[in-house]
Amino acid sequence: MRLTVGWMACCVMAATSNAAFASDSDSLDANESLLKSTAMGNFEPEPTVQQEWEFRVLLGDREIGTHEFRVSRQGDIEQVEIDARFDVKFLFFNAYSYSHQNLERWDGDCLEAIESVTDDNGTSFELRGMARDGRFIFDSNPQGPSTGPACTRSFAYWNPDFLESEKLLNAQTGEIVDVEITRKADEILTIDNQPVAAERYSLAMEDGIISLWYGKESGQWLALEAPARGDRILRYEPVRLPVDPTADEQLAFE
Repeated sequence: MRLTVGWMACCVMAATSNAAFASDSDSLDANESLLKSTAMGNFEPEPTVQQEWEFRVLLGDREIGTHEFRVSRQGDIEQVEIDARFDVKFLFFNAYSYSHQNLERWDGDCLEAIESVTDDNGTSFELRGMARDGRFIFDSNPQGPSTGPACTRSFAYWNPDFLESEKLLNAQTGEIVDVEITRKADEILTIDNQPVAAERYSLAMEDGIISLWYGKESGQWLALEAPARGDRILRYEPVRLPVDPTADEQLAFE
């Protein structure tokens, strides 16, 4: 099976929407935003670490968009803002459009809250969730309310600790996906015309296999590749990374 372009984007991000959990139920209160709650509030004082990734996204040999995300860190708390926008053109027509915006709040290696909004070629999705009372409670459109384990994780490629996961939250649909992640052989990537030693991982799930590369020295996420419909390959190529991939510098996650 081949992954859709949009499905790939949602599994690497997080977004904004307008709802929060009511204090006495598992439903969402549409009158208040998680962005205004303490779980998703701004850092005070200013975050001690801020990192940015920007990827050029290609379908086959054709560039179709970008995927950007920013990680702000204060102690064990991380806030991740992600934005993806794709347009697949055929002749003079836009054959497919996709946008996904996501905001996630992490406490250590576990999601504390998430809000996302997605337009998958005209079909809308919304997801919002929060850790509470030993569970992760979330509501998605169109799937409806559901719960996950207390330590729920999304497809957080930016944090190599996620490679230990066996279940991941799809930030577009709200599905909990079974995954099997295995280490493959080391490879040499070419980034900015320079050779970069990388560790390759395979993330297998029912819908297909995603290949991921992390810097052997830095530990940072470098690239992504997956089969797409039409026997094409979807690729993420780095435009901006937190750490120079040719330097012997470690990306700090502690």
